[in-house]
Amino acid sequence: MRNRLAVVAGLLLAIGWASLAHPGQPSRTILVLGDAAYITDADIRQAAGVPVSRDPATPLQDVAVLVLANIAFPSLPHPIQKGLVDFVNGGGSVLITGGAQSFGSGGYKAVAPIIPFEIRSDSDWRFITFRSPVALQPGHPILAGVTFITVGTINDMNPRPGAVEILQSPGGGGAGMRVGGGHVGGGSFLFPLIAEVAVGAGRVIGIAFDLNDFAGMPDRDLFVRNTLTYLLAASRR
Repeated sequence: MRNRLAVVAGLLLAIGWASLAHPGQPSRTILVLGDAAYITDADIRQAAGVPVSRDPATPLQDVAVLVLANIAFPSLPHPIQKGLVDFVNGGGSVLITGGAQSFGSGGYKAVAPIIPFEIRSDSDWRFITFRSPVALQPGHPILAGVTFITVGTINDMNPRPGAVEILQSPGGGGAGMRVGGGHVGGGSFLFPLIAEVAVGAGRVIGIAFDLNDFAGMPDRDLFVRNTLTYLLAASRR
């Protein structure tokens, strides 16, 4: 009996020392904010092995991947507005997806240094001619096994210098030429659809369309799983 008690005491002591060796170690959580009906929490938890939270009060120190799904920047909880840039610089991963409340239309110029696109308008959500996207990085892990359907509504932005464009849509229309800092008609141009940028120790993937509009895309769930597991692996939090 004494031997058993000694073993139990030893185990408890070891656990105590282990907790002291890693004080304040954060849990790895995927925090989802906004209109993210395209994310199935149980599916992501099974694929990624971490919990998914939709609680806006979740502190950033407990978050490995933050998903901002068509939610205006001023609508984010104040601690996230204030801490978003530091979160990324400190090793966190972010997925920001498009819509009428995202990117320029959602006030994200306030955190332009972490956005994988160059935001050039405060009203950038618009219709374009439906065309099939072109994979610029076909070997990228988030595209594995994925075929995209045509895209007809996007946040119209420029490629950001230093970012990696992953998916692009052929254009052709009236806003492609830059003159004196503005845009005028003439010629065809390309729409960046998915881009990735490393910022500090962190990583951000931007998607310039609303994944909720892609409910009829057979590979949408696979694409979401690919993207979130990729960002979780890249996160240093």
